Amino acid sequence: MRYQVPPEAAGLSLGKYLYDRVKLSRTLVRRAKQQQGVLVDGRLARMDYLLRGGESVELVLEEEGRVAPEAMDLAIAYEDEELLVVEKPPGMVVHPVKDYVTGTLAAGVVHHLVERGEPPVARPIQRIDRDTSGLVLFAKNPAVAGSLSREMERHKLDRRYIAFVQGVILADSGTVDVPTRRVWGHPVAREAAVGPRTPEQEALLAEAAAAGQVLREEWKGAGQQAVTHYEVLRRWSGATMLALRLETGRTHQIRVHMAYLGHPLLGDEMYGGPVGCGPLGRQALHAASLVFAHPVSGALISLESPVPADLRLLMAWLDERG
Repeated sequence: MRYQVPPEAAGLSLGKYLYDRVKLSRTLVRRAKQQQGVLVDGRLARMDYLLRGGESVELVLEEEGRVAPEAMDLAIAYEDEELLVVEKPPGMVVHPVKDYVTGTLAAGVVHHLVERGEPPVARPIQRIDRDTSGLVLFAKNPAVAGSLSREMERHKLDRRYIAFVQGVILADSGTVDVPTRRVWGHPVAREAAVGPRTPEQEALLAEAAAAGQVLREEWKGAGQQAVTHYEVLRRWSGATMLALRLETGRTHQIRVHMAYLGHPLLGDEMYGGPVGCGPLGRQALHAASLVFAHPVSGALISLESPVPADLRLLMAWLDERG
């Protein structure tokens, strides 16, 4: 990572410039320091070095978490030197996990970067479920990844989804502000963190504690805050099409919140949604838009992804049924 120090930064210490002007995380700078990778005009420099303006500052780090590249056709919605936004098809995992080591979107992104002669590391800023389609944001270097991740934590990334849910939602718009937590004994499922524990759950907790087991903090506590805003786009006799905006980004947040309202997503068997909805072979959820400030230039990036073919077929199927 290279930065040209502007004249107005003269008199600042190197540390203050990196933290306050470039907005690098202290963890990232610490990693570079440990690897002897903080340079000013090609020479090792301390954080208290006073800048004159005009210098070239470099941070050199060994890449971590490499993913093996795999050739695949990528639908690239946006790309520049700092970041990349890709449209993920349904049925594909974003990043390798235990049961999905190959065929991931990250592997395709790494192959794309290798072909461009860029560092072959894919850093997804947000992840969407395997069967959810739509926009996924990747950073090309750790500084940009850290900046975008902090913006997401501060709710500065505007993420909007299209969903089709069971039943007719009468209110034109609304907000679900209900914490979520892990489902006891399930590897991925979440639930609305409402109401007291059942006696059976309390007994399991006590048994685990007596055995010295460490339980997931999310399950032990009241859950994590989760807020979803929704707006009705269209209604049919047995289904509703929604636009949703995430204020937080918890695992399965939309799916859990819609099920909590009594309107699970069509095709979402895990959360009680109906299956066999015409051509639909997955949960009816699409990451349709992404708006954020570019972490380097500050320019507003606004991207939209059209409703994919299988969801358009679902709409035609619902039209036939009225």
